[in-house]
Amino acid sequence: MLACLCVCVCVTSLPLFFWPTCVRTHMYWYVGRKGKKKKKKRIKEREVNSRLLVMTQNSDESAVVDPRTIMNLELDEKNEGWIAWIRRLSAERNKFRLMFGLCIKLSLISAKAHKVSYCISFFSVFLVVFLCVVLVSTMFNLPIIFLRLGEAYNGQNDLVLLSGGELSTWASLNYSMIEELFPPADAARGYHSPRITLTGSIVNFASCSGVKYPKDLWYSRGRRLCSKGCLSQHCHEDDLSVRIVAINSEREKRMGFGTSWKSPSLAKGEVILSRAVASALSDTQVGDTVVISAEFGTSLRALLKDMPYMRVNARAIMPFKVVDIVLPDRSKFDVEDFAVIDYDSIASTVAEGLHGGVNGEDVKRFAKRDPKFAATSIHFNLDPKVRTHTYRTADYSVIRRRVFTWVTSIVEPIGYNQIAVNTPIVKFLHTVRFFSLFVELIVSIIMVSLTFLSVMLIYSLLNLLVESRVYELGIKRMIGFSSANLVFVLLTNAYFFAIPAWLLGLLAGQLVFLGMRASIHGVIGIELPRFISGMAVGWATLAGLLLPLIGAIFPVITILSQKLPDALNATRGRNVGVVYKIVREGDTRSLNYMMLCIGLAFFVFGFLLYYFFPVALLRMRLDWLFVIFFGILIGMVAGLVLLAVNFERVLQTAVSYFFLFWEHAAVFQALQKSLTAHRKRNRKTTLMYAFSLGFVVFISIAFQVQLRSFQYGIRRSMGAEMVIEFETMDLFKFSEMVRYVRTYIPQVSAMAFISHPLSPHLHVKNVTLASPGRYQEVFIGEFRAISPNYFEVLDKSFLQVNKYNRESRRYSLSGALYTVDRNKVIISTSVYSDLKSKSFADRFLLVVGLITDSVKRTVENVRYALKPSAVLDAAPQVTMSKYRGITGTLLTSFPTLARLSGTDYLSVRSLTLSAVSLRVSGKVDVELVSQTISKYLRRSRITAFRIRDDGTTVQYLSIAERIIGFFFTFTQVITMAICFFSLLASITANVSESVKEIGIYLCIGMTKLQIHRIFLWEAFVIIIASAVLGLAVGVMVGYSMQLQNQLFSQLDVGFAFPYPQVVVIGVMAVGAALLSSFPPVAAILRLPSITHILRRTT
Repeated sequence: MLACLCVCVCVTSLPLFFWPTCVRTHMYWYVGRKGKKKKKKRIKEREVNSRLLVMTQNSDESAVVDPRTIMNLELDEKNEGWIAWIRRLSAERNKFRLMFGLCIKLSLISAKAHKVSYCISFFSVFLVVFLCVVLVSTMFNLPIIFLRLGEAYNGQNDLVLLSGGELSTWASLNYSMIEELFPPADAARGYHSPRITLTGSIVNFASCSGVKYPKDLWYSRGRRLCSKGCLSQHCHEDDLSVRIVAINSEREKRMGFGTSWKSPSLAKGEVILSRAVASALSDTQVGDTVVISAEFGTSLRALLKDMPYMRVNARAIMPFKVVDIVLPDRSKFDVEDFAVIDYDSIASTVAEGLHGGVNGEDVKRFAKRDPKFAATSIHFNLDPKVRTHTYRTADYSVIRRRVFTWVTSIVEPIGYNQIAVNTPIVKFLHTVRFFSLFVELIVSIIMVSLTFLSVMLIYSLLNLLVESRVYELGIKRMIGFSSANLVFVLLTNAYFFAIPAWLLGLLAGQLVFLGMRASIHGVIGIELPRFISGMAVGWATLAGLLLPLIGAIFPVITILSQKLPDALNATRGRNVGVVYKIVREGDTRSLNYMMLCIGLAFFVFGFLLYYFFPVALLRMRLDWLFVIFFGILIGMVAGLVLLAVNFERVLQTAVSYFFLFWEHAAVFQALQKSLTAHRKRNRKTTLMYAFSLGFVVFISIAFQVQLRSFQYGIRRSMGAEMVIEFETMDLFKFSEMVRYVRTYIPQVSAMAFISHPLSPHLHVKNVTLASPGRYQEVFIGEFRAISPNYFEVLDKSFLQVNKYNRESRRYSLSGALYTVDRNKVIISTSVYSDLKSKSFADRFLLVVGLITDSVKRTVENVRYALKPSAVLDAAPQVTMSKYRGITGTLLTSFPTLARLSGTDYLSVRSLTLSAVSLRVSGKVDVELVSQTISKYLRRSRITAFRIRDDGTTVQYLSIAERIIGFFFTFTQVITMAICFFSLLASITANVSESVKEIGIYLCIGMTKLQIHRIFLWEAFVIIIASAVLGLAVGVMVGYSMQLQNQLFSQLDVGFAFPYPQVVVIGVMAVGAALLSSFPPVAAILRLPSITHILRRTT
């Protein structure tokens, strides 16, 4: 709003800026009587000017004789101070009002006489203001998309506290201390909630027989007590492994943890099941009774003090009534198989589920225990009022600084050494930090480009305003208007349509933003503010009120340089075929301001680049680097456009001969002459159109590059149609799963697997590769084993091989690891280059650091000789890179990994699997296979797993694609609309200058259709030539951004040429040529006769 106020003051003080010049002139102002209304509105302004000229010659009695009575003030009188000058200036306020009123009346008369021109100008400024409001408001909230993606992946949670550090052996936290330290009244740290997580099994009570009550499931059919329950004896279906989560619904709703969660609040004995669990339990419905059997000795250890018997027999069988069945929601739970129960009543519920052999007094004491002392995890969120603002920036370092400052204020009072801290949203934003910065860079380029287009549009409109009123302005100058008065009249005319368009643009932008707010809330669930931001108002005010002032500079220069005889000469056309310039010797000694500005700009740009680039590298400020890249990119776009404009006339000639070879010779020659006569103005139109189309093509390519890079990274990390990730999965359980898949899931055609990396669990501290002589050493991040068919099952489009040996050619890349020769590995190109290897005959030295004493932290190095079997530039699912600095993953066979682990007598069966990849025959079967395998794993009591498939990935990616795609599509449409208005103004000015030529064409026998074709083909040739130039500029700049994106993301994404956008741009360009050329020519040809056309003045 401050910017808006400054602009209003600036606009209001414009007349005072020109006052010193105005008051020195001796001007006569005449106030005549009102004439009669004219029947024809199009000649009303000419009649007003004629009456003013007659009054000048006849000296009407009502005329003001003494010019000093209104405007003439001698402000430079001797011995007069500034205070006296201000007082006299204030005394002349009424006379200034007369002048301002006269300008308003002239503007009103001009608007009535030129309604079409006024409407074009009004809607152009309205479009620019509306564009600024919508785009800036959208850009201001664009980083929220990445927040929503992080919530979709990692939960709608900012901070998770777990037991860790010195208390890592404990499985729970004391939530009551958190309530004391951070009460709900604490606005910054008072939004928190505890959770208790248990692992157990669940069964539908309706499938159980021989029991009347769920508590009878403790006893066998012979009434003997089972230590773990007798569910398998009484229930006809196998129990299902499930994760039980106890939550406080009110607290989590208050803190905004799971805003899409619409299930009712839970009471004692009620449960909410996920859709996956309900379907696996014989399609359990709402209202059914389920029985959950769970161990609680570890999670609720804090509640079992002074109860030794219960600590040994910590298992409960608890009945629950299903009150709701929900779809998996990763914004609230990180698993798909969950059962949600009430937090406050968990102790009493567990106490009621104990068997009858437990001491009754212990049961009563346990039921009265407060579960706040046994929270498995404590979840914190930022204040919902400021949470969105905290993440509303594309700079990851700013977000990390804000969040970690808030985290420190929470963790420091508790004690760093007693807890483990996890910030899931910040971790996700770290993985997409380059993508978000590139999006911010593109948005900045969009704003600067649209600002340039807006200035060019308003300049074209004001230039049209001046050129269409040359004769009228000449009359005003003849009757006494000075140059300053004409400038003031021009600015008054400009703001006569700019101010109403500015106000209406703000209102329309606010209304559209409200609609977008509702749409965004429905798509991504984010509540945006109701009103547009102050930044949007400021930019809109700048575009609506200050850009007309900037765009009026050259039209003002045109007014001041126009000769009065040329302005009053109505017998000749305005087209100039020959331009000459006389340069005197004395003129060459004057200062060349253009060269001075260009040199100064290059110096400033070079100095900033020379200083801030190394500063950004030293301080690791990626935001500074991207600002530097932004400046370089803008300079490259501008330079390419200016370079391409030099080929303007060549391209126009080529386009005219290529497309219009069939046209009549007279029309074709008239077209060439028209292009030559209007070359100066057409160059401005070509410059703007080339820049606009290049800008549209560039943002289309940039959007595709960023989106495809994001999708490529996620799909490459997955690597197959379906991937099952495990925490612990041995080869024996995997063999059972393979047997089940081959028998019951024929849609799966192949399976591959990869092991967990060597870790301290196997007493391995680190792994290092060294060249012979240990001249070069490279630290290896992960050392894994893969199956013989690993790369055959995964998607080969993500595989890029640099080198490979003969065995890899004969068998396969992964199969060659299982040949007779031992100790073979697959490494990345970056590691191969760092080790200065020349061929596969060169052996490497593998150094494995074994932990011999965990207390003293002593390490013993074990060395092995290795040979590479393949070198990879990129690979699916594992890290391989050709860029220096990324070590990647070292891959080998399972026997080799067990042998090189340094652990004596380590069996292959001791190695656990981290992921199993499945190749599914058809994409339509992916969901069915996912559900079937999920049911099998749960029935096999394997709970620590996660299934990733294409459907889930596409669902998450579609959020970013829809929001960002809408933003760029809207930008393209608005850009083409701005170009259309600019082209309309340019063609209108061309037709206005060619009135005499049109009359001559009619005299020599040309038809109206031929005259229409002349100007239609002129617009068509201009647009096609500009489109070719813009397409070349956009493709080159887009390709350069893709190369830069590859360096940052290190993803080799192919170049995507925007064919659909090019076709749409071509169709819209031809339509714009037709719509812009027909109305002005038709307005001239609708005049009654050729005489009226030849006598028409501009």
